[in-house]
Amino acid sequence: MSMLYFQNRKAAGNSYSLILVAISLGTISVISGLSEILGRTNQRVPIVLVIVGSALMVLGGVRLSSLKKFDLDTPSEIFSFTFAFLVSFIVVQSCLYLATGVVSTLDAAILESTSSITTTAISTLDPDSLTSSMHTFRSLTQWVGGLFALFLVFVATPITSNSDNPSAGYGPKIFSRKPAKRMREITILYLGLTLITFVALFLAGMGAFDSFAHSLSASSTGGFSTRSSSIASFESAAIEWTLICSMFVGGLNVGLIWWVGKGKFVHIRSNNELRLYLVMFFGGVGLFWLKGDLVGPFSHQLRDAFFKLSSLFSTTGFVNDGWRFSSGITAVALLILAVGGMAGSPGGGFGIHRLIELMKYLRRELTRKYNRQAVRKIKVSGEVVNERELGKLQGFTAIFIFIVASGAFLLALDNSSLSIADVISISVSAFVTAGPAIAESGSENSYGLLGNVALSMLMIVGRLSILPAAYMVLKLSRSAKLNLRGLRANGVSSDEIP
Repeated sequence: MSMLYFQNRKAAGNSYSLILVAISLGTISVISGLSEILGRTNQRVPIVLVIVGSALMVLGGVRLSSLKKFDLDTPSEIFSFTFAFLVSFIVVQSCLYLATGVVSTLDAAILESTSSITTTAISTLDPDSLTSSMHTFRSLTQWVGGLFALFLVFVATPITSNSDNPSAGYGPKIFSRKPAKRMREITILYLGLTLITFVALFLAGMGAFDSFAHSLSASSTGGFSTRSSSIASFESAAIEWTLICSMFVGGLNVGLIWWVGKGKFVHIRSNNELRLYLVMFFGGVGLFWLKGDLVGPFSHQLRDAFFKLSSLFSTTGFVNDGWRFSSGITAVALLILAVGGMAGSPGGGFGIHRLIELMKYLRRELTRKYNRQAVRKIKVSGEVVNERELGKLQGFTAIFIFIVASGAFLLALDNSSLSIADVISISVSAFVTAGPAIAESGSENSYGLLGNVALSMLMIVGRLSILPAAYMVLKLSRSAKLNLRGLRANGVSSDEIP
């Protein structure tokens, strides 16, 4: 009876995820299509977006009333719903890409769809060749992906990880305790940051449409630009400084901004993650400026260092002047990219809070080696990290390295022209949902079937995080085994029937 109840709850969660995908993706498609349908001779892309988007909105709207009964109580339900939403979004969006003719193969469509919803700047498309409706579509889906990432941290994680102090406390301690109200507060804050970025870019001299697209990509740390040469094509110091500020904020825990609005500065001052984030940010800028082989006058070098560091650290992926570094700084840049921003930001990466835990754990083990009687508790932002979480941290770190290495291996098999530095850089960039390949070879956006699939899997696991993704893989494999056993049992029983 309990198994039947669980299956019904799981089926209901999957149904709710499909409804939300249909409504959200349908709305995005209609808005994107209408933004261009009256202004171009080639009407295929906007017309397809409007027609398919309208159909999705109707299908989702018919079942909209059922969302009133929507609730998720257990980690299993949370993981199942999240996985179903992400996969459904990618599948439906891939069909849209194929229908519009923007891409011609299924694997390329999956790569583009995965890149947008996971807020990654990896793409095989030439931005200069895309219509404004497709740029709107891509920017809006990245924006939704950023909101999805925030909901994962502030709503899903507190339910599924009650003992994970650095993550579980973010939702109820910063925002409202009720998940529904918490989601509204996060959405309002996210909208506000996007609007501020749009106004600032417009005042800096970027056109209205470019400001709209880049404000969505910057606030979500998506990094997909409307220009092939990204931000370098605007040749504007004001625009670069505006995006530097936006990307810096994009790497922060958005809860800190909420605390600023509430005047809770005591919590901000005691936050260990923020301290390390600032140290790494400004220390990295200084290192890039001193050893990064930057050219031009001092003001240009300083701006270039700030831009590169903020783009990498927030895992946004905007490019202003390529990734020209000496070999030593390339390694530093790759490490900064792998770490990523703070927990509670729309970006990805290993995470500042895990880095703090890892450093304190190593310090404790070294202390114990010379003084076995020493007792040292590990704290992050004033809260004790228990031993179970430290064990999970070691497993997470090992799996993180293994996934990056596996992705690099598959990319090397797919494209023999990529160097070792290239495949490692691209694998890290995809896994932390960033996009920029630090080591440039000139062929990093030319992938075959194996490369597209590998990159898509890296982005999905990177967005879901390792542990939830591993949980879903185990659940799916277990369900497949049970279904296979059921089919075998039915086959045997049917053979026995005379």
